[in-house]
Amino acid sequence: MRCKSCDHTLWNLPGNTCPECGTLFSRSLYEFQPYAVIFKCPHCAQPYYGAGAKGHLVPPEFECQSCHNSITMESCVLLPVPGRELDAVAVGVPVPWTTEGSIFKRFWATCLSALISPRVLGLAISTHEPRLKRASTFFVAVVGLLLAVSLVCLFGQSALMVFALGAAGGPSSGSGGVAVPTTALFASQLGPGFLIGMITPIAYAMYIPIAAAVGALTFRMLGGDLMQETARVARTLPFARAMEILLWSSGTLLVSLVPCVGSFAAVWWVVSAAIMTSAFVTARASQAASARGAVAMVVGMVAPILVGCGVAAVGVYFLVASAMSSMVGSPSGGPNPFSMSPNASAPIVAPLAPEVEDEVEPQN
Repeated sequence: MRCKSCDHTLWNLPGNTCPECGTLFSRSLYEFQPYAVIFKCPHCAQPYYGAGAKGHLVPPEFECQSCHNSITMESCVLLPVPGRELDAVAVGVPVPWTTEGSIFKRFWATCLSALISPRVLGLAISTHEPRLKRASTFFVAVVGLLLAVSLVCLFGQSALMVFALGAAGGPSSGSGGVAVPTTALFASQLGPGFLIGMITPIAYAMYIPIAAAVGALTFRMLGGDLMQETARVARTLPFARAMEILLWSSGTLLVSLVPCVGSFAAVWWVVSAAIMTSAFVTARASQAASARGAVAMVVGMVAPILVGCGVAAVGVYFLVASAMSSMVGSPSGGPNPFSMSPNASAPIVAPLAPEVEDEVEPQN
């Protein structure tokens, strides 16, 4: 909670005047997260929680239970609940990507928010209607940057390899063989990495809707939509919202560009999306449903990967088994002479003709 004129903090202040610039402020102009701000009585410091829809006192004027003095919300001293200092006034804070300014500044601000403060980003999403178009453009920017950096590294590595082999006398196909052309060598070094780099964005684009659908279905199965009997809570985590959360949290994928820690990018993405979902569900429904939201998002992101790995493992197993069977089997397709099965028919071998001794003709 800061002054709108000089950005000075207004927590734990009596009165309605900013001590830095003297500007008058009103507590009712600030929107808070429900149960995230403590309103202390100005006479005895008895704490009360802001339980209203905007985190305000309900009712705004009443008699203190401790000192029995009449108090109003405007006269109370405000403090954030311990642990909620960063997101107590997050309502109304926009996603950095949706604000005005330099595209680079907005891009890095959104990525850092997904990396460091995903809860604030989740609360910011909860204050707006689904913005799948803007979230998709941010995701395209993330995967585009990853693809560009990967291609630059691949071209540099391939060129360095060709230069090193050329300095060593040039590669050849063997002892006394014909030298491999430089173009073919460069293509052989660049080809596999280029193919993987082009497939990765497509894989991400296919993965996000599947994970969102599984996460939204899991949240409904866990009973998250039944925490309160209101029409708004019934739409707490639909498919569009789950997709939006995954798209905004994709900024964590930039960790894959950092050496030695790039392998943790996928784990960071899951954790960030789970925290964002928890904050989103808390703002849209209740604190009791936040854990269900986090669990649902983790299941939604991990389950497709496990199923895909299982299907791939089964496919590889049958492929290898088929290849081994064709290698061991006889070329003509007949019975396998190397089979140890007792039911396998033995190869038919033609009997050898008995040797006939040469007859010795009698001499006359």
